[in-house]
Amino acid sequence: VAEKDILKNIFLKIDQKQLDEVVVKTKRKDFSYEVIKNVIENKQSILNQFQNFKSQVYIKSTEDIVSKIIKKKADDDNKLELPKADSLQRKLDSIPKINLFECQLTRHENINGQQKEEKTAVKKVGEQRTLFYKSITDGEFNLYKNHQKIAKIGQNDVISPLSDLTFLSYKFQLIKYFYEGNNKIYRIKVIPRELGNALYEGEIEVIDGLWVLKKVNLNLTKRALLIYDEFGFEQEFEDVQNRWMPTKTIYHWKLKESNQKKTGKTTVIQSDFEFDLNLAKRFFGAEVGVTADSAYKRDSTFWDLIRPEPLSKNELTVIKEKERIELLINSKVYLDSIDQIYNKINAQKIIYKGIGYINRAKKTTWYFNPILAIIDPLVIGGMRVRYGVNYFKRYENRKQIFVNTNATYGFLNRDLKGFVGINYFYNPKRNSSFNVNIGSGFNVINGAATIGDIAKRSNFYQNKFIDTYHRTEILNGLYLRSRLYFEKREDLSKFEFAKFGERFFKNVPPQPFPNSQILKTDIDLEFTPRQLFLREPNEKIILGSRYPTFNINFEKGWPIGNIAVSSYTYLSASVKQEFNIGVFGTSKYRINAGKFLDTTRLAIMDYRYQRGGDRYFLSPSMYTYQLIPKTFATFDWFFESHYEHQFNGSLSSKIPFFNKTNIKEVAGVGFLYVPERKFQYSEVFVGLNRVFKIGRERIRIGTYYVVAQSNTFGLRNSFKFSIEPYNQNRNTWSF
Repeated sequence: VAEKDILKNIFLKIDQKQLDEVVVKTKRKDFSYEVIKNVIENKQSILNQFQNFKSQVYIKSTEDIVSKIIKKKADDDNKLELPKADSLQRKLDSIPKINLFECQLTRHENINGQQKEEKTAVKKVGEQRTLFYKSITDGEFNLYKNHQKIAKIGQNDVISPLSDLTFLSYKFQLIKYFYEGNNKIYRIKVIPRELGNALYEGEIEVIDGLWVLKKVNLNLTKRALLIYDEFGFEQEFEDVQNRWMPTKTIYHWKLKESNQKKTGKTTVIQSDFEFDLNLAKRFFGAEVGVTADSAYKRDSTFWDLIRPEPLSKNELTVIKEKERIELLINSKVYLDSIDQIYNKINAQKIIYKGIGYINRAKKTTWYFNPILAIIDPLVIGGMRVRYGVNYFKRYENRKQIFVNTNATYGFLNRDLKGFVGINYFYNPKRNSSFNVNIGSGFNVINGAATIGDIAKRSNFYQNKFIDTYHRTEILNGLYLRSRLYFEKREDLSKFEFAKFGERFFKNVPPQPFPNSQILKTDIDLEFTPRQLFLREPNEKIILGSRYPTFNINFEKGWPIGNIAVSSYTYLSASVKQEFNIGVFGTSKYRINAGKFLDTTRLAIMDYRYQRGGDRYFLSPSMYTYQLIPKTFATFDWFFESHYEHQFNGSLSSKIPFFNKTNIKEVAGVGFLYVPERKFQYSEVFVGLNRVFKIGRERIRIGTYYVVAQSNTFGLRNSFKFSIEPYNQNRNTWSF
């Protein structure tokens, strides 16, 4: 043992291998990808977890409106005591601007996705046009399916983050995991790979081991939207009798229209589930929804009992005030007051607005044309004066009658013309109406003429006519249209024309032809198999069908003794359809064939025409051809076909930078065969279009390149452009 400290210096030899920098790399993916993969493998069991189910559904949809305030001049305010109606309007202006829809319904759905709803209570306050999800038929976001197509939101199929090919469209990131009871839950961020696509972005929650959705909070990318500026939804799932069902869904959106900004929210709560019921064999039919007659008559006590969540202060204020004001509006005092204001005649109404007379108690309206509408300078035969009066009445059961009258007098030819038209919409449940029109005036020889030819004098003649038309639905999807038409025809050879109209009518002389008459019947049958519809107490709402629409038309001109009357028989048939091809866009087609079976006596205005192309405009692609040089008639049989596909950005979304422009691509083809002329024509067009917002309206502007081939003129090509408005009620674009 050493008795004193010993100091020794020991030097270690340097090992260069141990001191060098060590870099550790791993290729392990974010665990969220493994979670998503497990959910995808399990989703088929979720889709098959019931044969059918029944549930009780409560829906509340609200929209808060902020309007841009338009300042009034100080002297605009009426210093005198306001009438009752004006005072009531000020009261209405002080109420919060809210649109509201509330509903209770019973819902059925089967494993194939067929649905049926039975509405037992409905409340509507304010405008309903932009409220989303007022019916289960509006569409739902079932993320377990590969795609979701919601027509009321956009034209594109949206790819689900749980689709079989999700990793081509999405990136995922594990945000965190946490526990609820014994369940471990992963919260995962959903990130679109391509901003140009119609995709989701947001977060989803997945339960470990069970591999089912617990909660989602997703927004749709701009590409997926047409009506709304922003749209998203939240969804909560619960274990109901060992089945994972969505029990609460919240949709939210933002929308700007003209001077209004709308912020909307719809809450959907499902409860009282029943599974695998013994339903009738044809329980899920064409009628996918029905509203009870008493649904719109529920009082506040009923609503207080069934609401799962209380209304907000503003919502209560709006409902109570609107109910109170509705009583006032229907009172005789108010009706007399508002009628007095509307019916008051002033200089503005006399000169350019027109004079109206309304009786709200009887639901009738009269309208008299203003002075500025009397002069009609650009018509056949020079300046004319005209005057018109309209009458409209709407009944409680939605039946309505409209009468339109118009009389015109031409100074140059000293001729009096005019008409009376009556439209009676008598059966809303079958969309049935009856029309009668009697009068005299001018008609066109060729209604299929191009824009450049339609206004030529050679395309007009004088007529006197009686026209009766009836339309009704015989069976669901089967419509019968019938027409009886009598007309006396006279050319314009003895007509005098004003000099100032020479340029407008291209100084083309009128076309002479022998005076004649026609008595014809027109029977038209149209059938759409499995046409889906909703049944309201006094109305039938058509939702469309997955199947084509078939049409057959039979037109007959009848001989009348020895009078010069058109006598012929014409038959035509067509089929058309519009359908979606997943994320690749929307297609539509139309095929038509026709033939004169008899041409004993055929006037020029009874010909059937193939329309020529317009010089700059893309004419409606389902009914016309773009580069046929001139409109021509067909007497024997012909065959025409049209096809158009809107890619809805499925191609342009793949192009960097270009995908941010929201420009979308379109293509189409057409084929025409006319044996009697030995004429064959085919065309192909491609184009780009973009949707623009103008106030409430959506306008689609496009430019196209067309190439056509014919056995008569060889190859041709041209550039065209188009402007199409969007019909929000039908969710379609149309000229």
